[in-house]
Amino acid sequence: MSDRHGLSPEQTRQPAPWLQVWLEAGREGQVFTYSNPDGLELGHGDLVQLRLRGQRHSGLVVDLLSSPPADIPPEKLQPIESVLQRAAVDPHWQHLIEAVATSCRTSLFRTLKAALPPGWLGQRRSGKASRGRQKLWLQLTGTGSSCELSHLTPPQGRLLELLRLSAGAGWQSEVLSAASVGRSVADGLVKRDLLKREQRPFSGGVSAASGTTLEAPKLLTAEQQTAISAIEQAATGAQLLLWGVTGAGKTEVYLQAAAHQLEQGKAVLLLTPEIGLIPQLLDRCRRRFGERVVEYHSGCSDGQRIDGWRRCLAGTEPLLVVGTRSAVFLPLPHLGLIVLDEEHDRSYKQDSPMPCYHAREVAALRAGLSGARLVLGSATPSLETWLACQDGSPSSGLLRLAQRIGGRSLPPVHVVDMRQELAEGHRRLVSRPLMERLEGLAGNGGQAVVLVPRRGYSSFLSCRSCGDVVQCPYCDVALTVHRQRERAWLRCHWCDHRADISQRCNACGSTAFKPFGAGTQQVLEHLQQELEGLRLLRFDRDTTRGRHGHRLLLERFANGEADVLVGTQMLAKGMDLPRVTLAAVLAADGLLHRPDLRAAEECMQLLLQLAGRAGRGEQPGEVLVQTYSPEHRVIRHLVDGRYEGFLQEELAERRSAALVPFSRACLLRLAGPSASRTATAAALLAEHIRPQAEAIGWLIIGPAPAPVARVAGNSRWQLLLHGPAGAEVPVPMENELRALLPRDVSLAIDPDPLEL
Repeated sequence: MSDRHGLSPEQTRQPAPWLQVWLEAGREGQVFTYSNPDGLELGHGDLVQLRLRGQRHSGLVVDLLSSPPADIPPEKLQPIESVLQRAAVDPHWQHLIEAVATSCRTSLFRTLKAALPPGWLGQRRSGKASRGRQKLWLQLTGTGSSCELSHLTPPQGRLLELLRLSAGAGWQSEVLSAASVGRSVADGLVKRDLLKREQRPFSGGVSAASGTTLEAPKLLTAEQQTAISAIEQAATGAQLLLWGVTGAGKTEVYLQAAAHQLEQGKAVLLLTPEIGLIPQLLDRCRRRFGERVVEYHSGCSDGQRIDGWRRCLAGTEPLLVVGTRSAVFLPLPHLGLIVLDEEHDRSYKQDSPMPCYHAREVAALRAGLSGARLVLGSATPSLETWLACQDGSPSSGLLRLAQRIGGRSLPPVHVVDMRQELAEGHRRLVSRPLMERLEGLAGNGGQAVVLVPRRGYSSFLSCRSCGDVVQCPYCDVALTVHRQRERAWLRCHWCDHRADISQRCNACGSTAFKPFGAGTQQVLEHLQQELEGLRLLRFDRDTTRGRHGHRLLLERFANGEADVLVGTQMLAKGMDLPRVTLAAVLAADGLLHRPDLRAAEECMQLLLQLAGRAGRGEQPGEVLVQTYSPEHRVIRHLVDGRYEGFLQEELAERRSAALVPFSRACLLRLAGPSASRTATAAALLAEHIRPQAEAIGWLIIGPAPAPVARVAGNSRWQLLLHGPAGAEVPVPMENELRALLPRDVSLAIDPDPLEL
């Protein structure tokens, strides 16, 4: 399916007797002709329900026809059944989708399917057309706003007064309940033209008229006020980096900048990298803006995401959307502000499936198309974002928040040299300085967060006799040891294969098995054994499943149900826990020595973010880092707290080696059940791309096996393209490359990959 079936820029709605509809048929979708016997008024971009091979599907109208195709008898054409959503794809919004599809080298159909909410485009699981949840909405008319209450009955007066105090509108069920009146009271006011009632899409938000008083904006520091003024005065489409140390009040800047846009009738998009950060941010936004807040992320059900999408599409009121990277595509008209909190986080990059986009790049593109201002917030900005602010361009700027709220100091960092611990005979997982500080928590009323690089019990199981490591039979990775109560098992974190722990080594028959490395489970057990009476909670992907898993666990910790929170990297990201006085990291060496271009940068960001969890309340905090490499440059810069000094040093190293951002990369990943067929396909693609790539100065490295060469039984190969910074990626569109591949070999094109 070619992308020539895009929507026309202008479209009038009409009852065309025939239409062409884009359906999910094959990898790229396909256009089919359908009839419109009921004479429904349709336009390009409408979503309709119909049948394909007897199955109910939803498809996108891409063309209206006044006559049927010459090669198909009209009586053979199937009819559409209903309209699911009018103008689901707006021609102006489509420009964004087309630009993303082109930059990611994939089709418009695949990009549209990724951007739209799940279940909207493709085979429908339910036989009933979903039109989204609707609720009755009450709103004061001009007459009702100025009506004298003395001319009304007491119940009518209460209802009108409540609405006047609640921005003039609200969901009927909540307004009637708050005013303690029945529906007949609202009916009477509607008849007198004092109220207007209508059906509106409902996404489960809290109504401003529910009787809850919205939170007032907080007093700003001079730095915060300067930042907000700069955001408001920035040119349309401008990109600003808000660099604020942890605890400096970046979120309050976002909220007050958002309030300014909402007052002007403009929408706001506030993105955060992971679902675990949604609960706290969502709560703060709803306390401030009430019903105008929309939640959108993968933790929402399909129905909730469709409801949220419809509410944004309606454009009847300025909204603030809180979501993860997929929310960057929401169709918000009159978009005034886009915020990416923790902009440095790699979770903003989609690496599978295609399109392999970066939400930061899509947000910049969208800001340029819509005229919105883009604010990138972080305490540890990415090297690329920081570098973009150094050239003095009027389209980019740097805003600093150098001081914590209340003048609190940043916590000091203490390094524990584990080599010295070992030399002095201490071979425990947790160092003596860390044990002493954990023991003292009960006395000072503080809490601690302890970061462990891995979840599970141990990183792998190895035979001490022959050195054999227990591997996943379907992936080229070691199985991770998990343990719960008396039961232990092995699990693959790539394909989820599970196995029992054998008593003997399969290679040599020895019974000398030993788990190596420590995961969150093992650290938790170790602390329980060593520190009697210490209350612990575990915070990782295994313990926060379900939509409200993150919120419930964090609420338990914030409410004082535990003294120590042991978790993975999720711990370091943006959580505000005022009672935490100690932040510690075990086995920092696993983060320092990853074989990756961005290992030092990402380790520095993670450790500084973790340090920022301590000392945010009244009590001062401190940070402990256990490492066998205390002289490493990341540790050195962490101790002196000079992140900008680290960035300058990192930039010099990258420049001398002509690495990103002084060059570009593109990764082609292939996978298939046959290693030889997949390798041959990779070699064929390399030869197909090579002439164009070499002509513009790009180098092709490979094909070569991927770092994890087998996953879920599939062999994985990759091609790496390396070229000049700012140059166009010399890779054809996905459909051209797929035509060269066997049907059982998959392909992913990843421009500017974060991991090679």
